[in-house]
Amino acid sequence: MQVTEAIILFIYLIVMTVIGIYFYRRARQSESDYFTAGQSINTFVGAFAIFAAVASSSSLMGAVGSGVALGVPYFFTYAFGVIAIMPFAMFLISGQIRRSGAKTMPDFFNQRYGKSVQIVSAVIVVLGMTFYMVPQLTASGLIGSYVLGIDYTTAVIVLGLGFTLYAALGGMWAITYTDLLQGAIMLLGIVVLAAFILVDHSGLSALIDDALAASPSFGDITQPWMSYFGLFIAFLWFGIISPSVVMRNFASRDAKTARRSAMWACLLYLTLFVSGFMVTSAGASLGIIDTLDNTDMIFVSVIEQYLPPILGGIMLAGLMAAIMSSADAMLLAISAGIAHDIYKGHINKQASERFVTGLGLVVMIVASIIGVIIAIDPPGLIAIMVGWVGGFLLSSFGFPLVLGLWWKRANTKGALVGMVGGAVTFLVLIIGQWLPTNAEPIIGAPVSLLLTVIVSLMTEPPSKEIQDRVDYYHTHLEK
Repeated sequence: MQVTEAIILFIYLIVMTVIGIYFYRRARQSESDYFTAGQSINTFVGAFAIFAAVASSSSLMGAVGSGVALGVPYFFTYAFGVIAIMPFAMFLISGQIRRSGAKTMPDFFNQRYGKSVQIVSAVIVVLGMTFYMVPQLTASGLIGSYVLGIDYTTAVIVLGLGFTLYAALGGMWAITYTDLLQGAIMLLGIVVLAAFILVDHSGLSALIDDALAASPSFGDITQPWMSYFGLFIAFLWFGIISPSVVMRNFASRDAKTARRSAMWACLLYLTLFVSGFMVTSAGASLGIIDTLDNTDMIFVSVIEQYLPPILGGIMLAGLMAAIMSSADAMLLAISAGIAHDIYKGHINKQASERFVTGLGLVVMIVASIIGVIIAIDPPGLIAIMVGWVGGFLLSSFGFPLVLGLWWKRANTKGALVGMVGGAVTFLVLIIGQWLPTNAEPIIGAPVSLLLTVIVSLMTEPPSKEIQDRVDYYHTHLEK
């Protein structure tokens, strides 16, 4: 057991839980408060919230672990895709979807396409976000077993249920303000770690030379081009197709705030990955990747090598921040998908807001338990698992969402066929394993696009009211 690190981690978890308890009463006041924080989040808080929602364990442990194991070109593919998320989302959806007034992504699909598309999208959200919990829980188990000296399975269960508590209690209010703190911790932690690394190696050039000397294949292209391209587009679209990220736009004060938050979040992410490159190079320079049971643990090895215990504890808290800040947003997306979009939207429209938020709380706990069960025996590297989720969501509703905001002719039948066709294509490719790792969205996403466009053109256009709504998404963005 790492005593100093364990104490810091314990204090950190207590603080997060206290924040959740503090916001409990405010969150339960209404569905708007629970799922979108009353749509009142400003640019500063919103930027850190979006950054923290995207910056999961994959952005730290996953990106570094896969970069050392599969070569720095894999790291840069990941980094370029993720850094481009925010400007891409800022242009395509941030202001427009906030202007729609929806509370969740399936809520928007209902507004634009109707109930059938809402139900299908809600099911996809629940499936995708539940699996997305797995890499976060995997990372928490790895950190917990290292710091607390307990076995991996116990660490997954304890920490997984622990970070579910504050998210379930405080909803979007607690999640947003814990993300502000968590985003600051992870950003400061990795910048400090990068500084220690550069000082220890006497500069960037020497660091790269040391990495190549210890790991000669560090700069090699180790994967087929389709793996790199598939990973890139999956992450490029992540801010558009990830419900946990898109919900941050719904929480913004207005459309202008949503766009500004995305812009500043991009700069925060750029800082994270510049520092992440230093950590990846340091991990390669250790030359121990082949001795680790799990290559994602290379990040922890770098912390142990370069930082004193107190700073190491803070950086481990930063890793937990990356995990928790994304996992809580996923849990809220799952909760909203079932409690708001499916239960209140189609099963009991007269349900009270307090009952819906209570159901959302229960759903979070159940989803966390399912994620824990899968994470006990994770199916792959953290970065690869996150790539699967991004590819699945992109193949399912990436194009139906964007076309719904920009193309008046997109209709219910087109969106429904495109959504189901893309999802099925992706799953068939995953099961068949005919393509290189993470290459599935190269096929799945175009299938969804073509089906949405062709079926929309072959069937009746949307009503004038729906087409006017598309104009509304764009005409009033200055407000």
